[in-house]
Amino acid sequence: MNKVIGRFGLTLLVMVLLSTVIWTSRSVATERFSHDDWTAVLERFVDQKGLVDYQALATDRTVFDRYLASVERVSPVSHPHLFPTDSDALAYYINAYNAHVFNGVLQRGPEQKSVWRGLISGLKFFVRMSITLGGEQTNLKTLEDRTIREGFKDPRIHAALNCASLSCPRLPRKAFKGDRLDEELDLAIREFVMNPNNVKTDESRQVVMLSEIFDWFVSDFLDDEERRGNSGGSVIDYVNRYRAVDAQIPGNYKVKFLRYDKRINKQ
Repeated sequence: MNKVIGRFGLTLLVMVLLSTVIWTSRSVATERFSHDDWTAVLERFVDQKGLVDYQALATDRTVFDRYLASVERVSPVSHPHLFPTDSDALAYYINAYNAHVFNGVLQRGPEQKSVWRGLISGLKFFVRMSITLGGEQTNLKTLEDRTIREGFKDPRIHAALNCASLSCPRLPRKAFKGDRLDEELDLAIREFVMNPNNVKTDESRQVVMLSEIFDWFVSDFLDDEERRGNSGGSVIDYVNRYRAVDAQIPGNYKVKFLRYDKRINKQ
């Protein structure tokens, strides 16, 4: 009888230990980098139009600085276990870009006119300003071009990255997150191409006026059409993918580009 009880007790102990190991492994596996502080900043200092109260943020930086410090300390390269999917990594890089833009604006005063001002437009802000990701130094242009554009090849990011200008995509009031990134990027690009400030048609002239983003990064959009099997596709084809059915742009329209408003996106 004692042997039976002993065996039962040993079996129970083994089951408890195995359950603990499995629970711990699952907890570690699902641990992710937190963007909660960034959401708190966006909710407090960004309005529904995507405009930023940089002045108020400059006087109360506690939560923002805490998020920025986490971005500077941790990245998908330095701590890959916190970014279990490509979507987690891309969400991090988009949020990190936007947060470092905020910081750059604050470092300039905060900036009141435009981050593009200077002898060579944007050089000082996007190239010469050093930023840190996971302990490694880089700059905003390298982060955008090499890490994000080349690394993930998803042109929807152009509706998510914000360069502190009025013609930039509207800043959302919450951080991008890996577990819902595909849906969030879809919503962002749909909003962008349905906004007449970014896509405007003139039926009488058979012309469509597009944001300069579609000119600056035209290869991203055309390459995406190619990957989707639309060989020889156009920028209009890409835009139409995300416009409403009753707002499709005829493929024979002439494409022109709207002047990019580089004034600061402040409230």
